[in-house]
Amino acid sequence: MVKKIENQKVAIYARVSTEEQAKEGLSIDAQIDKCTSYCTARTWEVYAVYKDPGFSAGSMDRPALKELLKNAKEKRFNVILVYKIDRFSRKLKDLILTLEELKEENINFTSVTEQIDTTSAMGEAFFQIIGVFAQLERGMVKERVKMAFDRKISQGEALYRPPYGYTYQNRKLVMDSITGPKVSEIFELWIQGVDHKTIAERVGVSPSSVYTIIKNPIYTGKIRYKGELIPGTHKPLISQELWDTANRIEKEGEGA
Repeated sequence: MVKKIENQKVAIYARVSTEEQAKEGLSIDAQIDKCTSYCTARTWEVYAVYKDPGFSAGSMDRPALKELLKNAKEKRFNVILVYKIDRFSRKLKDLILTLEELKEENINFTSVTEQIDTTSAMGEAFFQIIGVFAQLERGMVKERVKMAFDRKISQGEALYRPPYGYTYQNRKLVMDSITGPKVSEIFELWIQGVDHKTIAERVGVSPSSVYTIIKNPIYTGKIRYKGELIPGTHKPLISQELWDTANRIEKEGEGA
């Protein structure tokens, strides 16, 4: 039998990250339905529902969460209810600090699935234990992402959008037939002393892009990763000697 506690005014919080949108059982609506049923069974009043679709639990910088915490300080409710604790946060530090702030406002924190009740010592301890596992899960996700990035780098793949002069073909960088030949032209004009605005007008790029192109070692066949230059599998568009000369001029301010 469900224990009924009177005079509980509840703020429901629901969140999904972009990657989780397509996963069954993690939708915003599903979370809200479970939380609403939880309140109904206990005759708790739902004050408001706060929703953050498309936001990661790795940061507390979420619009609905900010509004919820603001309303908490205004004492508009006395319970925050989530379907699962990692909907709220996956960082233990954020969880613990927020819990302390909520305690100061005499606001309880409850989870539908973990049965957390922070008004008791046991409930608070369990809250911290669950937080440890939420943080561990986040760390494991970061490790998997890092492994994927390292694999791409080891295979000579670029990690982000293709730089000027290149395009993607089968997830590999290849020279763009239109902009590719212009890269060497930019470098040649630069070492000839042509100013960046004139170069930009001649090749059809923004003046700031000229500096970006000149400084990018990817045109010599390398990829910058974690502060190091790693040989890529893509075709260089200029020689290392040309890049070194252009960057020496740029550094000395002779090409401005």
